[in-house]
Amino acid sequence: MALHADLINSLKTLPCFDEIKAISLLANGLSQTSLKVTTASQVFFAKKLNGETASTEVSCALLCANYSTKQASGAESKYHLSPQVIYHDRQWLVTEFINGTALADSDVKNDIKICTAIALMAKLHQLPTAVAMQSINQLNTTLSVERLFTNPASFLVIHRRFLDKVTKPLSITINSLIMAAKSPSVLCHGDINFTNILLDNQQKAWLIDFECAHLAPVEFDLAMFIAVNNIADGKIAEIVNDYGKLVPRYRPNDKLLNYYILYSFYINGLWYFDNINELVADSLMYALGIEQWSAFDRFANEHSIAMPKLMSIIND
Repeated sequence: MALHADLINSLKTLPCFDEIKAISLLANGLSQTSLKVTTASQVFFAKKLNGETASTEVSCALLCANYSTKQASGAESKYHLSPQVIYHDRQWLVTEFINGTALADSDVKNDIKICTAIALMAKLHQLPTAVAMQSINQLNTTLSVERLFTNPASFLVIHRRFLDKVTKPLSITINSLIMAAKSPSVLCHGDINFTNILLDNQQKAWLIDFECAHLAPVEFDLAMFIAVNNIADGKIAEIVNDYGKLVPRYRPNDKLLNYYILYSFYINGLWYFDNINELVADSLMYALGIEQWSAFDRFANEHSIAMPKLMSIIND
């Protein structure tokens, strides 16, 4: 894929670069145009931001690049969850370039991948919520669904009333469970896919791509992690238990987690269908959407949750 001249010219005007030697496109499952920019003195990662989520992504990148926590002794411990931010504006986020590989493409066993992701998640959730609230929105499940109807497949247009019957009970139940349990909100990444974790050459893990970040209960991030990585139902209790070991004050809400898992399968499928013709081959995006909606129906059946069957739309 060739880089558009306007994109290259826009990069060249950024004040963080001296003489640019090379620009290469990074695919790697990233949702927006992402580039490796090599200058005479340094290598950078540059991401073209989505206007709707630019502020959230920049705020999260800055927070996570400067993560710190206090030890029992009172000493401050710094831990960089994300690469250092070099430059940002409303169009571009430029960070240091991490030379490594995505966790999804690494040779480590799946159990190690899960442990690595949960460890990053636990650290993320310990960031001060008061700071995050200044620039990051609370998750609104209904609004998030509505935003995914920008370019829906034709069968989704026809079945909008049916889909409303999925969105409404999910949102109502999730909100009522949060209120009943008084579940606190934390900074959630919203898409801890194994492709959004980088392993550098020293095997240190880095969390990237905060486009889907929101304030929400812990269960949302756990649920989306389970759904987007297609983790088997039998592993869920172990994941929750491992998270609890890292955050001892956490008290799991199993019912809220189950409804967030359904919501995650639902919205992931919508995202794949909404991006047909835009990111990759139609057949792949369609297959990924089917995979998520099939998982929705299966999970609802296995946990005796009364919900309309999403695959009935596909088979109609």
